[in-house]
Amino acid sequence: MTLNSERSRALGDRLRQARRAADLTQEALAQASGVGTEHVQRIERGAGNPTVATLYALSDALHIPIANLLPQ
Repeated sequence: MTLNSERSRALGDRLRQARRAADLTQEALAQASGVGTEHVQRIERGAGNPTVATLYALSDALHIPIANLLPQ
């Protein structure tokens, strides 16, 4: 099962905003979270289909609740 394109884009936008607010590059977020740089890039473009574990890793690295990444 994959996210629909609207939700994928919204998730990517939220991740990008949170990463920029934390003053991190995509590479720094990837290193801090253990998620590959290319996967972070795909998620931000709305082309990725991250698992719940990936979302937790990203939210932990950003020090934000996972809910902040999830579109409504």
